[in-house]
Amino acid sequence: MQANQKIKAIGIGLLASFFFCSTYVMNSFISAGNGHWAWTVSLRTLIMLIILLVILHFKQQLKPLLHVLKKQPGVWLFWGSIWFGVVYALLTAAAEFGPGWLIAGVFQFTIVAGILLSPFLYKDGRAKIPVRALLLSFLILVGIALMQWSQRNGSYTDAQLISCIILVLLAAIVWPLSNRKLMLFIEEHDHKISAMQRVTGTAIGSLPAIVLLMGYGYSEAGLPGEQQLLATSVISICSGVIGCVLFFKATDMVRSDSAALAAVEATQSVEILATVAGEVLLLGIAWPNLYGNIGMLLIMGGLILYSIPVRRKVLSAVR
Repeated sequence: MQANQKIKAIGIGLLASFFFCSTYVMNSFISAGNGHWAWTVSLRTLIMLIILLVILHFKQQLKPLLHVLKKQPGVWLFWGSIWFGVVYALLTAAAEFGPGWLIAGVFQFTIVAGILLSPFLYKDGRAKIPVRALLLSFLILVGIALMQWSQRNGSYTDAQLISCIILVLLAAIVWPLSNRKLMLFIEEHDHKISAMQRVTGTAIGSLPAIVLLMGYGYSEAGLPGEQQLLATSVISICSGVIGCVLFFKATDMVRSDSAALAAVEATQSVEILATVAGEVLLLGIAWPNLYGNIGMLLIMGGLILYSIPVRRKVLSAVR
């Protein structure tokens, strides 16, 4: 794999992270307005799916995708329900118990989880855990911990924060598991589909779970309000469509290189920075103190260290 392709994948992953942060900021906004989490999850996926179906129709990529889905619908139903059902239900429910910056921070455990899951998912060279990538991932997590420590005197109780952390940790493990398993399935069956088609197929597979969530949301809180509809639309477009497509594209580009794949997944660390900035501007929270700023520097330092070997390869090729 060419070094410049790895750098490009990391850059796309970073861009995706900025769009992903809308999930945490808008979830906090919805929670503050007493919007039910089940409606947030279901509407987010449904709106996103409608947009993607329209785009694929005009690109003449919808029929090929449906042909792939018909071959083994059970796989898409299962992982779709996990990806857009379980993962986002956990993240959205967590917004009831903690602020967006905490959720974005704890979710970065997905970086380490993705690396540790590799031996259980692959049977080739990708099964090896890259020690350097693992160490740098822990460096990033130390930075995240410092950012969380800087915000320890919040308005939530200890019990609420513990519940929040448990929900997000579960999501952080399931996220890379579902993403890598589906990529592996597509690879093994040699399905020629784009990142956008993969997102759409996963969303289609989640529809049974989404319908159940909509029924639960209606039984608990009735129909969603206009504010929740608007906020979930923002999440659907920014995180669901743009963020997911960019991130899937980045992981597809380096799926055969476990170290590069870990580096792309590590770009999600930037979500915490973008989320804090978004909550400061939109929700009026205080910017992190000295500990928080040190944490930010550690996160950015970890990402820079990830890219050093790749940059060296590029420079050597140029010379």
